[in-house]
Amino acid sequence: MRTLASLAIALSLGTVSSAALADSGNAFVNANAGASHYNVSNPFSGVANNHFSNTGKAGALRAGYRWNSVVDYGVEAGYGFLGNANACASADGVGAGRVQVKTRGWLLGGNLNYNISEHWYLDARGGWFRARTLMESRFLGTSPANYKMGASAVAVGTGEYFGVGGGYNVNQHFSVGLAYDTYRAPVSKGGGDRSMFEGSNRIGMYSLQAEYRF
Repeated sequence: MRTLASLAIALSLGTVSSAALADSGNAFVNANAGASHYNVSNPFSGVANNHFSNTGKAGALRAGYRWNSVVDYGVEAGYGFLGNANACASADGVGAGRVQVKTRGWLLGGNLNYNISEHWYLDARGGWFRARTLMESRFLGTSPANYKMGASAVAVGTGEYFGVGGGYNVNQHFSVGLAYDTYRAPVSKGGGDRSMFEGSNRIGMYSLQAEYRF
C-alpha cells in the first residue's frame, strides 16, 4: 500500500513539470463531511453493561490544482478529521471504565477526475496521510485505592489514503457527490495507543463531498 501511495503521488507531482503541455486548469477546494468507521472490536464485550461505537463524525478539507485533459489530474493537500471509536462499561462493586481512540492528520497526494458527461463525473485520489492517533483510558473505581485512574498515549506516523467518488457538476465551478475514503493510521510498535482495542489500523470514511473550482 505504501508503494502504491508513493507511486500515485510521484505521478501527480511529476505533472507539475509538464503542466505547460497541458490545457489550462483550475485551483479547487474540496470538502467532505460524513461518518468514519474504525476497524476495531469492543474491548468490553465480556461485560454485561457496556456500550461500544466504532463510528463517528468525520470530515476532510483539501485544496489543490488540477490540469485539464481527457482525465483531469492534479495535486492536493489538506487535513482529515476521522472521528473516534469509544467503549465504556460498568460492573457492580468494581466501577466503570471508558476507552477512546481518535485520529486526525495531514494529507498530501494526487487526484484524478473524469467527466462522463457535462454534468456527471467520477473521481479518485490517493497519497500520504500523516496521522496523529490518541488513545485515552479512564477508570472510576468504588474504593479509595482505585477511585480514579487514567492513561493516554499518542502515536504519530505516516500511512496512506485512497478514495473514490462520483457526483454531479452543477456548473463549471461547483459540484456535489458521494465519496468513500480509506486511511491507514500507523500505531506504535508496542501497540500502546490501541492496546485495549483489537483490530487493524485502517479507518474508512463515507461522506458527502462538495468542490468549488476557481
